[in-house]
Amino acid sequence: MIGVFDSGSGGLTILDALHKRLPDQDFLYLGDHANAPYGHRGSDQIVTLTRNAVDTLMQAGCRLVIIACNTAASVALRTLQQTWLPTAYPERRILGVLVPMVEAMTGVPWSQEHPEEHPGAGKREDRTIALFATRKTVESGAYVEEVCKRAPHLKLIQKACPGLVDAIEGGAGTRPMNGLVDGFVAEMLDAAGGAPDAALLGCTHFPLVENAFRAALPATTELYSQPDIVAASLAAYLDRHPEFRETGTGEIQLLTTGRPADVTAASAYLPDHLSRFESAARLKD
Repeated sequence: MIGVFDSGSGGLTILDALHKRLPDQDFLYLGDHANAPYGHRGSDQIVTLTRNAVDTLMQAGCRLVIIACNTAASVALRTLQQTWLPTAYPERRILGVLVPMVEAMTGVPWSQEHPEEHPGAGKREDRTIALFATRKTVESGAYVEEVCKRAPHLKLIQKACPGLVDAIEGGAGTRPMNGLVDGFVAEMLDAAGGAPDAALLGCTHFPLVENAFRAALPATTELYSQPDIVAASLAAYLDRHPEFRETGTGEIQLLTTGRPADVTAASAYLPDHLSRFESAARLKD
């Protein structure tokens, strides 16, 4: 069983893609709705909340956990991998959504931090990429740092989107949602001085309103699909590390730290089987 963690319902976009890519794999999803959103929290809080959630999933039997939250992955993943996991669960692994996206944007494997080390690196074109994310992901600078290491010729324009996660989790209607997205895209285009070559929705909630971003962005701007890229990356990881692949029945369990009845709004954007949450408290019964 593979665990998938998000601060709320955004990680369901990743879970849906993982399930489609690995239909025989069992998944246990945990949304920390009681403490969502993470975008305005301090870094120490995010590390603590993420560690607690990963610990919950591992206690439930998950040997591999995907942090399907850009904010948690940007702020907490490396700390947990280096300082907590080796002692708490040395034979288990935590992966995040940031690594596959950096690889997709730069064309450079994560293990190679300098483009000159990668065959054909000099042939890549200069590109401008817009990153739409939470304020905390932007402030962490994680995407800019890792992209710059591997592809300094790329220009990454970050645009924080405060309030958008809250609107999605709260089930805001089409008109106010489109208004928010239109405003963020307009501000990004003004800062970029024109249409970017590509855009990344760097919060797993944002693909739930991908149509709004696609409508607001110039038609020439490529839109990276984080769910599909992360799913392909996990499949490749399991091929390299078959010890973490466990053939199951394709069962999906959804848990929340909040009240199950209160977390249906964002789930309405997804198939019905991704909207039936149970309380995470049952794991302690």
